[in-house]
Amino acid sequence: MSKQLTEQYIRAFDAKDLAGVAALLADDFALEDPVVKRIEGKQPALAAIGAIFAGCRALSFQAKRVYADGDTCFIEFTLDLDAVRLQGVDIVEWRDGKMHELRAYLDIPKG
Repeated sequence: MSKQLTEQYIRAFDAKDLAGVAALLADDFALEDPVVKRIEGKQPALAAIGAIFAGCRALSFQAKRVYADGDTCFIEFTLDLDAVRLQGVDIVEWRDGKMHELRAYLDIPKG
């Protein structure tokens, strides 16, 4: 179940579908990554994700591999934001069919 939910999240993010992403998040969702540090709460996290979507013309979020272990999933991905390519791993925690936490580990280009 968690792998299918994770694949649904990947499709929604890749399509810049904020409503689709929102439908998957728990109210107490937490987002952590090297850029935003940590954001707690569904609405503040959606604002940050919406800013990513609005801040680029072209976005491509492609999963290389998705691993599931119970309610935890790992996404090895490539994220293209206009001319910037990021590679990394997302660790996603699911509970009761909703994403409760996403921790992103990114290879951020220098410069």
